[in-house]
Amino acid sequence: MEFESWPTPFEDGSLWLVDLSWGTKEWTLEKSNGVKYLIKGDAKHESHELVARVFHEESQTIYELLFESVNGFRCLDEHGLTEIWSNNRPTLNTFKIKGHGWHKESPLTFFMGNDGEWSHLIVTADECLEVICSASPIVKEIGKAEAVAT
Repeated sequence: MEFESWPTPFEDGSLWLVDLSWGTKEWTLEKSNGVKYLIKGDAKHESHELVARVFHEESQTIYELLFESVNGFRCLDEHGLTEIWSNNRPTLNTFKIKGHGWHKESPLTFFMGNDGEWSHLIVTADECLEVICSASPIVKEIGKAEAVAT
């Protein structure tokens, strides 16, 4: 198993996954009887297959991650990643990984080219998002979160 740096503005500190959306600009289903369904996707998926938003607590900032050409992704709690936690993984919120169980059992990585075996991993206090893609996502700062007194 190998790790590689994936620097982000939120790689240190407390990170929370706010939402996750997968889709395409249009979805098509054609049945053998000739019936065809064409459903328009959400506008945010015009150029990006996977969109995630995270909240970085220390900076009180919301970031959006825009992934293109996603070959696979999974979002699960950290208990599903015990193989990764038992190694000398980076203690950052974001890093790349390859050569672990999911890569070995999934044929998805073979479609990605020479250096495409890396997954992007986002680690939060509650969930972990792992995305198999050929390029790092675009990271956009959305703005500060509004603190509300209770």
